[in-house]
Amino acid sequence: MSENQTAVPQPTPPDDEINLLDLLIVLARHKKRIIGVTIAAALLAVGYALSLTNLYTATTKILPPQQSQSSASAMLSQLGGLAGMAGSSLGIKNPNDLYVAMLKSRNIMEKIVKRFDLQKIYGQETLNGAMGALEGGTVVSSGKDGLITVEVSDKDPQLAANLANAFVEELNKLLQTYSLTDASQKRTFFDQQLRQAKDKLTDAELVLDKTPNTSLKYLDALRNLKYQEALWEILVKQFEMAKMDEAKDFPLIQVLDKATPPEKKSKPKRSTIVMLATLVAFFLAVIWAFISEALARSGSDPEQGARLQELRRAFRWRA
Repeated sequence: MSENQTAVPQPTPPDDEINLLDLLIVLARHKKRIIGVTIAAALLAVGYALSLTNLYTATTKILPPQQSQSSASAMLSQLGGLAGMAGSSLGIKNPNDLYVAMLKSRNIMEKIVKRFDLQKIYGQETLNGAMGALEGGTVVSSGKDGLITVEVSDKDPQLAANLANAFVEELNKLLQTYSLTDASQKRTFFDQQLRQAKDKLTDAELVLDKTPNTSLKYLDALRNLKYQEALWEILVKQFEMAKMDEAKDFPLIQVLDKATPPEKKSKPKRSTIVMLATLVAFFLAVIWAFISEALARSGSDPEQGARLQELRRAFRWRA
């Protein structure tokens, strides 16, 4: 080599560069433990998954009353200027939200628990415990299509279907009890007016019978009688119309899909449980392998030991 030629130094990889081959070597050294932990976790997950009770989910879909004068609309309209504020604070944006809230109410839950003796079936000592178990297995939701879905899960497919249908039945009963529609108020008003008009009509007939037909008072009594008869006829028609409107306005729940006993279980997803447990165990075992390797090297490599001490200081809690 001549003096004019100088040796070109070869670049050396930095010490902190991650070498894929080194990673594979670490995994190969700890392969038995990694595989063993993964298989053990998989077997435990299989045993746990098999021990879980099958749950069956029954579903019913209903169409709430769509009339503008339904009880839910009337309840919201009675809030007046506070409707927006109250609806916002309660999370109620439309009548469907109100029906969902009614289905989740303690009133309906308690009636269903007592109706099916769920306190005994669920093995709960208290009524609140049985209601909590029922609530935990029930999902009530309102879709963008305007339908309300009630899903009930239970280990007995027939009971799950019966419970789902019972929610709709109890909602109908609740709406019958708290029906506060304009039509019912009008019917009550015209009923009262009709009773008063009947009394006035009876009084007018008695006055006419007692008044001689040759006097001027007779003409006044006759005019009053005709007036009372005309008023009576008008009120009778209004009363009949109010009754028809009340019947038409009654908040009837339309069941689109009645719940039937499901043939296949909905829970648990045993394959998903086993897969997730196996993957988590595998990754934890791999991490443990690299940590073990780093601890082993720190004893023989001063530089690695210094880095380990720095890592411990970084994780140390400081007041």
